[in-house]
Amino acid sequence: MVIDFDRENYTYEDFISDVEALSKKYNSIKYVTIGKSHDNRDIAMLRLGMGKRYILFCGGVHGRETINPIVLLKIAEYYAYQYEDYIKHKKIGNQRITDITVNIKKQYEPMIFKRCVYELLQTYTILMIPLLNPDGYMISLYGHYAVNNSTLQNKIKKMNPNYAEWKYNSRGIDINRNFPSRLWKPKKQGDYAASENETKALIQVFHHYRIRCFLDFHSRGKSIYYYRSSMSEGYNRKQLYIAKHLKNITGYELNDYNNEIDDGDSGGNTVHYFSEHFNKPALTIETVDEDADFPLDYKYRAKTYEEIKLVLFELGGLSL
Repeated sequence: MVIDFDRENYTYEDFISDVEALSKKYNSIKYVTIGKSHDNRDIAMLRLGMGKRYILFCGGVHGRETINPIVLLKIAEYYAYQYEDYIKHKKIGNQRITDITVNIKKQYEPMIFKRCVYELLQTYTILMIPLLNPDGYMISLYGHYAVNNSTLQNKIKKMNPNYAEWKYNSRGIDINRNFPSRLWKPKKQGDYAASENETKALIQVFHHYRIRCFLDFHSRGKSIYYYRSSMSEGYNRKQLYIAKHLKNITGYELNDYNNEIDDGDSGGNTVHYFSEHFNKPALTIETVDEDADFPLDYKYRAKTYEEIKLVLFELGGLSL
C-alpha cells in the first residue's frame, strides 16, 4: 500500500509524492491540479472511479487540521484497491463461491463488498481534494519559514501567531469564511468574498462538475453539520436523512440546528456556497476528539480512518 500512517512528519511534499504514487499504482485514480495557492503550491484533486455521477470530498481547508488530508488519501487507496482487486479476481471469485471445499461465509462477504465497490465506482466518480489549503497546512507545522514568498512570510511574522493553531492560508485569510453566501459578511474594510486562490479553485470544481453531494471534512468534535437556515424545509429534511445515515456509519453526533454557525461568525462556509448555488446535499463532518490539542497527534490518523472510511460506501447506497 502507498499510504503509510506511521510517518510522524508528513509534509506537503510527502503529500504530493503520495498523490503521484497513487495515480501511478491504481488505474482507477487520476490526479489533476485545480489551482495554485498564494505561495505557488499545487492544489491537487484525485478522480476515483469511472461513473458519470459525481461526489466531492474536500479536506484541509483549515491549516491546523492536519489529520484529514492523509486520511482521505488512504480512503481513496482503500476503494481503488477493492475496485481493482475485484476486476483482477472476478473469475476466480466466481469459481470459489461454487467450491464447497472453502468456507463460503468467510469468502462470500469480502467478495460481495468488493463487487459493491466495483458497482459504486462504475456509477460514481469520486472527486477528492484532500488538501485545499497547502500553505496553511505547512505554516501550521513549520511556521512562517514554510512560506517561500518573502512578502507573505513577513506578513505572517507580524501577526505573531501560535502556528499550531493556524487556520488560515498564507495571506492570513480563513478560506472557510471566504465563500459568497447569504450569511457571509466582511470582517473588516476591504474584505470581499472569493478573494482567495483556494476559494476560487474549489468554486471552479463546483461549477465544472454536476456534483450530487459534497462533504467537507474538518476537525474537531466528531460531529456532523447538516442544517442550513437559508435553505428550504425540504432541503433540510434531505440533509437530515443523509446525516442520520452518516451518523450510523461513523458514530459521530448530529449538530443541533442552532449551532449552524457561531454567534458573530462572518459566514461564508464551503457548504453554504454549495447548498445555495446548487441545491444539492452538502455536509460538514468534524473528525477527531473535541478536546484534542493542536498540533493534532498523528496517531489520530488510523482511528479517524476507521471511523469515516465507509462514509463513501454509505453515500453510494442512497441513490443521490
